[in-house]
Amino acid sequence: MTEWTQSELNSLNRILANLYPMIGDGVRVAKGVGLSTAQIAFDNKAINNWFAIVQRAKQETRADDLVAFALDENPGDQALLQAKQHAPPPPVEGPATANWSGATAPAQLEKILGDKSTLVPISYLELGLVRARSVVRIKRADGSSGTGFMTTGGILITNNHVLPDGASLAGTVVQFNYQRTVAGLDAPLDQFDIDTAVPLRTSKDNDWSAVRIKGDASKWGELELKPMTVKAGDHVNIIQHPGGAQKQISFVANVVAFVGGGRVQYLTDTLPGSSGSPVFDTDWNLIALHHSGGWLTEPNAPTKSTYYRNEGIAIDTIIQDLAAKPV
Repeated sequence: MTEWTQSELNSLNRILANLYPMIGDGVRVAKGVGLSTAQIAFDNKAINNWFAIVQRAKQETRADDLVAFALDENPGDQALLQAKQHAPPPPVEGPATANWSGATAPAQLEKILGDKSTLVPISYLELGLVRARSVVRIKRADGSSGTGFMTTGGILITNNHVLPDGASLAGTVVQFNYQRTVAGLDAPLDQFDIDTAVPLRTSKDNDWSAVRIKGDASKWGELELKPMTVKAGDHVNIIQHPGGAQKQISFVANVVAFVGGGRVQYLTDTLPGSSGSPVFDTDWNLIALHHSGGWLTEPNAPTKSTYYRNEGIAIDTIIQDLAAKPV
C-alpha cells in the first residue's frame, strides 16, 4: 500500500463525493472495501460523508482499495485515474482573506444568520436555474480547475488566480452544463476553447480576469453586469463548481456580514465554492465574484465555535475596472 498525503486524501474526498453523492452509496462502497463501518460517522452531506469514509480508509490503510473499488464501477474516470497515481486534479486555490470585517461576537453572528425568513416563491428556483446555465467549469491544461461565468457581450469572467496571464489560456477549456440531471445522470457537456487571439484583461489587485471564448455560446445565456447596492444582512446565493466537481448551488443560508473597500464578505453554512463563482442577491442579480474563504474562530468569543467566511469582489469594482480595460 502506498502512503497518501492529506492533500491527496482531500482531493480524493471531493472526487468520491461527486461520484457518490448519496449517503447510501457511501455506506455501500465502505462495506464493499471492507471498512469498519461502525467507526464511520456517515453524514447526509456528501462532502462530509466522504471525509469520514476517506479518513477511515487512511486509518485502515485502505485508501488504495477505495480507489480501486470506485474505478471498478467508474472505469476510465480521469479524476480517479489521476488519484490512483497520487496526482488528482487540484482545484485552484484562492488567496487568504486578509481580515474578517463583520460581527465578531457569536450572538451577533447568530442574529445575522437567523433574523430573516428563508421562505421564497417557487419562481425563485426557476430563475436560479436560468442563471445557472451561464456558470461554467474552467479546466486548465495542468488539470487544475475553477469556476467562471458568461456575461454581457460574450465575455467570460473568473479570478486572476484562475487565469493569471496569457500563458494560462493555452489548452484551457470552458465547460457548460457540467452537472447532473434530475435522473442522476451526467448532463451533455458543451465545451469551448478560449480565444487566445483576444488579449486577456486582468487585475491582480482585484482578482479578476476577462477573456473571450471561441464559438457561439449564446444559448447558455449571460449574466448582466450592472451596479448593485449590497448591505450587511442581505442574503446571497452562490452557483459553483466546488473543487472542480459538477455544478452545485448554495442558497438562502448565506448572509452578508460586511461590505466595503470593493469587497463583500459573507457567512455560509456550506463548504467553500470554487474560485470565480458568481455571487447573487435574492433577486438573482449578480453582486460579486467569489475569490477566497476560510474557517474562522471568532476573536474574543467565549466558545470555540467556527464560522465559514467567504469574500467576493464587488461587481461595481469589476465594472469600473473593465471600463478602463475593455475586452
